[in-house]
Parts: sequence; structure tokens; C-alpha cells
Amino acid sequence: MASTRLFEPRELLYPSNMLTIARLLLIPPTFRYLRQPERRREALACLGVAMLTDAIDGPLARARGEVSPLGELLDPVADKILINGTAIILSKTRDFPWWITGLLLFRDLGIIAAALVVIKRRSQITVAASTGKLTTALLTAAALLYVADGPRSGKPALYVAMVPFLLSFFQYGKRFLAVMRNQDE
Repeated sequence: MASTRLFEPRELLYPSNMLTIARLLLIPPTFRYLRQPERRREALACLGVAMLTDAIDGPLARARGEVSPLGELLDPVADKILINGTAIILSKTRDFPWWITGLLLFRDLGIIAAALVVIKRRSQITVAASTGKLTTALLTAAALLYVADGPRSGKPALYVAMVPFLLSFFQYGKRFLAVMRNQDE
């Protein structure tokens, strides 16, 4: 009988997945510090370290031959929670544009819904698009600038991040349609 598990428990011990889990564990203190203007340095440190784990976990998994279903699932979930939660808090506290927060939430909810459909129908986890990874990096830079200096430095970086963001929106949609078309074959 074939296993129906999405991942094997030993994948929890892969260094790359441990970094992703560390990123998930950094989310509560990051959000707490982001809501406290006097704790801006702590917020910068937590957000910076959390997103540094994102820069390291994928290359580490590939270098060690430990790309895993668990990592492919947890990594984008951690990114989406961190980026979207940060955008919401910064919209409330640092003049981060609400319309961009809305676009982020809309795109990411669409990605999650599409991924769930693909997992259900194909038992397959889809990986991030290249423009999605660039978007995450640039949104992180913009968020760090918003925390450090507010809209003066953050807004120009945010507008730069919107270019790959919009491209990723279409790239994810195109990939979803291609996966769903191949299902019928």
C-alpha cells in the first residue's frame, strides 16, 4: 500500500526545514515588536533574521539534496504569513499603502486556493515561481525600510517590488492553468 502522507517525519530534521520552522517561530515576536514603535530595532532584527532564513533554506536544501515536500509546503506558508502580516501591521502603524496590502492578500489567497486545488486533484505541491521569490526579497527590503525609516525610504522600494509582484501574479495564474490542463491528459 502506497503512503498517502505529504511528507515524512524525518524531513523535520533537515537543516533547511529547521530554518523554515525557525522563521515560523519568529513570526509572533516580529508581529509583537512591529506593533510597538519603541521596539523598532527588535522588529528590524526579528524581521531581518526571519527573512534571512528564507534566503538560506532553499539553497541549503538543494545543496544537501534535501528538497522535500515539507519544505515545499512550509516555506511559502511562512513567507505568506510573515509578508502579509507585516504588511497589515505596517499599514496600521507606518503608512504602508492599504491598497498594496489588499493586493498582496488577494494574490496570496489566490495562490493558496490554487495550490489546495492542485494538491487535492494531483497530490502534487507546486513550487514558487521565480518572480515570486524576487517579489518576496523586494517586499522584505521594502518592509525593512518601512520599519527603519517609514514611507520616505519604504515607499520607493515598495513601488519597485510591485513590478515583479504583478508579473508573479500572472506567472502563478498561467502555471495553475497549465497544471489543471495537464490533469485531463
